Amino acid sequence: MSSNFEYPGKIGLAPMAGITSRPFRKICSLWGAEFSYTEMISAESVLRAFKVVQKMLPDEEEKNVAVQLFGNDPNRMAQAAKVVEPFACWININAACPAKKVLKKGSGGALLKDLERLKAIISAVKNAVQRPVTVKVRIGFEENELEKIMQVCIDAGADGVEVHGRTVEQGYGGKAIWDLKLDQYEVATVISGDIYEPQDVEKALSISGAQAVLIARGALRKPWIFAQLKGKNPTVEEIKNMFLLHLKMLIDLEGPRSFYKLRQFVAGYTHGMPGARMFRERFMLANSPEEQQQLINEFFNQLLMNNQENEVVKPIEELSKEV
Repeated sequence: MSSNFEYPGKIGLAPMAGITSRPFRKICSLWGAEFSYTEMISAESVLRAFKVVQKMLPDEEEKNVAVQLFGNDPNRMAQAAKVVEPFACWININAACPAKKVLKKGSGGALLKDLERLKAIISAVKNAVQRPVTVKVRIGFEENELEKIMQVCIDAGADGVEVHGRTVEQGYGGKAIWDLKLDQYEVATVISGDIYEPQDVEKALSISGAQAVLIARGALRKPWIFAQLKGKNPTVEEIKNMFLLHLKMLIDLEGPRSFYKLRQFVAGYTHGMPGARMFRERFMLANSPEEQQQLINEFFNQLLMNNQENEVVKPIEELSKEV
């Protein structure tokens, strides 16, 4: 390999804008995620409004968290990387995001159409920081050009490359490609895309030749997937406690008005549970963290009573079969 860098584990939580905030990263870490990423952070935001950005960065309790930056100017990216370096286990450059507002600025996935610029960004960031630098890419912009992209990343000095098996134009549609022979490259690699169930992990690793996998929507859909990967099906009571902890950490970090952000996680926390649809409808109408807390307690306590789990607590997978 071109560097001594290795990803700190085999199973990571992928960066997701608006999702992988500090509370969700900590929840996934408690479930068993071995490493994770901040949500995508603009280099310009780091340089112009660092106090706002600081809440997005890992705190002293978090381990193995990369800070992901996006931008299209090599010098600004390098400056921003230097600012966030003390908070990061490593720096990650986003060259994968398919969002139109990011592409319009020549950032994210747009860098795959301008590989010279991508190379300049990687080189500038590498020269600015002491920590490892990795690059999150897709297999191409319109078509599969992964070999060319990988060579650019390696030539620029990247320590690792995280590959999402779709093109930028595909967005999140179609099927992600895993058969990318990533073990042929002299750099640490990670595969991502369409990893939803525990069995997908070994399959993706075997087919792709990557050293690790990143779980994105699979973790949002079922946050305890990381526990299942370690052979443990959590109980309903454990899920309830994690849901309540997530709410508490969110309020502690961003204040009571941030409670509405938990709405995007409610489907995941109630995945496969009886009565989940009605609960979600009520939860989406809650107007305060106190009301959310009450609803969570009522819903899960009812599940525990109905299944006599005050005596024998069933794993969530057993309960799901009864739906």
